[in-house]
Amino acid sequence: MDFNFEPLQEKDVDSCVKMIISTLGSQAKEYGDKNRLKGMIYGKQVMTLVAKREKKIVGLITATLLGFPRILFLTVAEKKSALAGLGGQLIDQLVKEIKKNTPHMKQILHNEFADNFNAVGLYSIKGFTIAGYMKDPLTNRDVVFMKKDI
Repeated sequence: MDFNFEPLQEKDVDSCVKMIISTLGSQAKEYGDKNRLKGMIYGKQVMTLVAKREKKIVGLITATLLGFPRILFLTVAEKKSALAGLGGQLIDQLVKEIKKNTPHMKQILHNEFADNFNAVGLYSIKGFTIAGYMKDPLTNRDVVFMKKDI
């Protein structure tokens, strides 16, 4: 399955926020309202790449660029794209763009709930290693700190 990757455009921000909310389900409320989510995926010091298949956005990845880049969201909207490896492709594309646009950056970071085994496994396959753990004060869930040298 072929995907096209491109930077998020302002005209697509609302549909991407809806996609994030729909994939997060009940966890979406932890990120605040839609306007806060918009600011998290589009603006200064943020890099969001979208994946399109047949001109339709089917996934996205967002990283902040303050300090070390940190992946905030990795969202794949449909099972067919997930099974085609879109999550891993989005990580690869983001790393490539960060290297190109901020060559002085030496690491990329990501935090993940420890019980999200699929996500922790995907990031591990993509070269991220576990750097530490903590208990999330809002959810009381364990969080894994991951990093990748780039």
